[in-house]
Amino acid sequence: MKVNVVLLIIAFAIAVLAAFGFYAGNDGETYRWVITIGSGVGLFVTLGGIFALSSANGGTVNIKVTSVLFFIALLIENLVFNFTAVRLAPYIIITGILLLVYVLVVYGIYRALK
Repeated sequence: MKVNVVLLIIAFAIAVLAAFGFYAGNDGETYRWVITIGSGVGLFVTLGGIFALSSANGGTVNIKVTSVLFFIALLIENLVFNFTAVRLAPYIIITGILLLVYVLVVYGIYRALK
């Protein structure tokens, strides 16, 4: 598995801008920073899979498709929590489960290629 550092930096910049968008859109909520940090980390991890990861053994398409699906799921989840009344525990649990399942699936794809 190879990581392209330049594309990883671009993914980080896009995730930071998206997280700022969630911060700006979530005006007046108590857990504003939790959504900002959660969306930034989640989107960065999935964007890193979309842009920066590649495999010499093939399977790059599988990783990218999985990353796009989880990126869309995290984006929808963050939009829902951003525009509704936020409760902290469900947000952390759902975001954590999505990220852990994403890492598990990508790791499974990577291990299958070896």
